[in-house]
Amino acid sequence: MVEVIKPKDLHAQKTVRVIFTGGFLGAGKTTALGAIAHRLLKQGLTVGLVTNDQAANLVDTAIVKELGVPVAEIAGGCFCCKFNDLVDATEEILAKNPDVLLGEPVGSCTDLAATVVNPIKLFYGDIFLVAPFSVLVDPQRVSELVLKETPTRFPEEVAYIFQKQLEEADIIVLNKVDTLTQEEAERMVKALKELQPNKPILKVSALRGDGVEEWLQMLMGDAPAGSHILQEIDYDTYAKGEAVLGWLNATIRLTGSPEFDASQFSKALMSELQNSINAHNAEVAHLKFLLTSGNQMLRAHLTKADAKPNFVGELGKVKEATLVLNARVAISPEVLGGLATQAVLKAAKAVDAEAEILSLQSFSPPYPRPPYRLNQPVAD
Repeated sequence: MVEVIKPKDLHAQKTVRVIFTGGFLGAGKTTALGAIAHRLLKQGLTVGLVTNDQAANLVDTAIVKELGVPVAEIAGGCFCCKFNDLVDATEEILAKNPDVLLGEPVGSCTDLAATVVNPIKLFYGDIFLVAPFSVLVDPQRVSELVLKETPTRFPEEVAYIFQKQLEEADIIVLNKVDTLTQEEAERMVKALKELQPNKPILKVSALRGDGVEEWLQMLMGDAPAGSHILQEIDYDTYAKGEAVLGWLNATIRLTGSPEFDASQFSKALMSELQNSINAHNAEVAHLKFLLTSGNQMLRAHLTKADAKPNFVGELGKVKEATLVLNARVAISPEVLGGLATQAVLKAAKAVDAEAEILSLQSFSPPYPRPPYRLNQPVAD
């Protein structure tokens, strides 16, 4: 029998509720956790949050900091493969004495029930109450990968990750129902129930607030957490599904002479990115960017190469702005880095702005090697 070496001890002044929320790239996890955090804060509870990505400089981290709650970021791998870093980040948040800790894993990861949720219960069940593991799904992915009503450019290995995420969920959350008719939403719920008949499936609009209260009540209840450990998972297929995606994180400084139209720049940048990605017949898992100037911000999201992008916030003419760009696209990292650089430079030129690239990382995720994996759920 292999000896399981426990990570470092953690200490808390009280029992802390832990809520992990998974889901594929672009499912709206950050917006959803923001909606949850707002409601918890209104109830007088204190909240901490841990974000996660394969590299630093995240749009998500910048957004959640606006909540005014303690935030820690884990870069360089998913929670499952960076479990000790997750423990360190959790310790950092526990020092702030939260009532609830929210965790958002990387959207291309699966097998989290076995490698994160249950190890947390095993090692730290004395200080944590772990909530049921939610997996958010985007209607576009349901249409594409479940109903097969829209074509996909993703290889089967990417669809495999999506399937496994649904299998390990305690709760499946169909997000963004504000983009659907009632009939469309019910049809998607029915399709998900046929795939996962023994699980609650909720209809939620994290952006508008629909269904969030019901979801939060389930998360704060005493239902089992991590009860659907994957008994069959092919890590080679899983690794290929991650590796087929090029990941890009970049930070750019934009300067006008003396000003430039930030809104116009954002639309030009998204158009340039979409045109280039479609020219390569590539697919977008999630493309997002955040443009900030002073206390104002504008963010943009795209979850399918030929879809209409979503812009949130307003920015007019500004002297300077900072752009944080995150792209997850089924294309080689080298090509992604080149087309993103060209798109930024062209969009800047279109609005008579200067663009200085402060940092840019473009890569494919490494093979997932979690230090802990439990084959059976830990009792609550």
